[in-house]
Amino acid sequence: MGKWREFKLKTRALYKKIMLPVGSFIGKLGLMPNVITIISGVFAIATAVMYALQGHLVSFNYWWVLGFTLMVITGFIDVIDGSVARATNKTTKFGKVLDPVMDRFTEFCFLLGIAIGKYTYEPLSSTFTNILPVGAICMFSFAGIVFASYARARGESVAPITVESVGIMERREKLILLYLGNILYIWWEVALIFAIAVVGLLSFITTIQRMFYIRKALKSVEENNQTTTTKEEGKETIKKQDKGK
Repeated sequence: MGKWREFKLKTRALYKKIMLPVGSFIGKLGLMPNVITIISGVFAIATAVMYALQGHLVSFNYWWVLGFTLMVITGFIDVIDGSVARATNKTTKFGKVLDPVMDRFTEFCFLLGIAIGKYTYEPLSSTFTNILPVGAICMFSFAGIVFASYARARGESVAPITVESVGIMERREKLILLYLGNILYIWWEVALIFAIAVVGLLSFITTIQRMFYIRKALKSVEENNQTTTTKEEGKETIKKQDKGK
């Protein structure tokens, strides 16, 4: 996992560098990073509505195409807010809280809209959705997403450690799988639901990976603290012995 995390950190640093000019340009338009983050939530709601309409209005049966388009736009906006914050030096503590919260909200909207869409309830050729209702698959996926996010948040809150890029399934990977599921849905009707199930499974695996990483990191922090305490106690003992002389 160490090499994989190192690779992800390098690619993330590269993407941040590439997106910096874009963030600088948008920042000159006067848009605040937190406002952009909230706008992504509005687009996420619109995405959910488009997916939810699939099959309910017989006059137009391609609502999922509009939903997919809005999903891509939402993902792009999500990238922009951080780039603007870094380019304009307007990174705030509240923004660091708002961004991941809005990320979970957008993912919830995506999955909710897909679960409501009528096409997901129709009998499919595969037994995959006959065994588990689509709503249950979406709930399973979102639970995995939330657990992975919560593990990182709690780990970073109890000790000075960073869990960034730990685990196989992060924001980028989730979006890529959902994008692929939408594209393959054109030829394979179960593709989108299958992608959602994979996102959930890999998110749970990510949770386990993060728990092991956090446990190891916390153990290292505790050992360092004990070593520091022992050294300080040793210094105090030496001082007392010197005074006694």
